[in-house]
Amino acid sequence: MPAPVQSPEVSTLVTRPTVNAPGLAREFVAKCFCDLGVADDYVVKIVVTELVTNVHKHVKVGRIVIRVFEDERDDSVVVEVWDQGEELPVIREAEDMDVSGRGLFMMSLLVREWGVRPISEGGKIVWAKLDR
Repeated sequence: MPAPVQSPEVSTLVTRPTVNAPGLAREFVAKCFCDLGVADDYVVKIVVTELVTNVHKHVKVGRIVIRVFEDERDDSVVVEVWDQGEELPVIREAEDMDVSGRGLFMMSLLVREWGVRPISEGGKIVWAKLDR
């Protein structure tokens, strides 16, 4: 899957993987969607909450970089979450009694497409493409 093509303007938030990071990320993407003229920000808030929470729970170090931009090829909006963790996220099958482990699967059902790519500086970018 090729990486999304970004528009010239990219909104960016840099934060640390703390308990406050998901809330900051939700506020950030809500403002970005408003600036882009996208009225419904419900799904993007769920998506960014899942991705940022995963960094907070599993990576715990470094910084989180969240970017939002339009993909000019198909009039979609892309959310990227960069972190310094080396482990790539995978959808796993949660057992009925598991108290976590379903978020990435649920997120995948809400977006047009998503992916992950390692970056040469270390870490990875997880991205999700949403309809406008």
